Amino acid sequence: MNKLNVIFLIIVFFLTSCVGSDKKPAKKEVVSAEIPASEMENGAQLYRAKCMNCHMKTGSGIEKFYPPLANSDYLKKHTEDAIKMVKFGSNKPIKVNGIKYNSLMPASGLTDKELVAVFNYILNSWGNNYGQVSLEQVEAVER
Repeated sequence: MNKLNVIFLIIVFFLTSCVGSDKKPAKKEVVSAEIPASEMENGAQLYRAKCMNCHMKTGSGIEKFYPPLANSDYLKKHTEDAIKMVKFGSNKPIKVNGIKYNSLMPASGLTDKELVAVFNYILNSWGNNYGQVSLEQVEAVER
């Protein structure tokens, strides 16, 4: 009976040690991909100043007038196009979460560095987990 208990404990030890090792790398990846709190706060301030009047405090937008940014299929799939709209303005209709929007999007007047901050805030707020944009990506967006 003692041998059986020892074998059982060894098996349990190996199984639990393997499970623990799988979790550690995932944790490191999440931490390394986080946006610094100072950049998120800067993005939040820019959002409140430039975007909130139309897209609302919660990123919900105003149905049929201004598209939502929270849980937005368009933003997730077409981030570069969204950057272009914010950077240069747009009057092109878009479809977000199955609803067509045809409102004017004025050029934001933000610098490329400010666009990075506000986009990283939007891409990671209200339940969005859409990654990040870099300054190089924003600079590469042209008319």
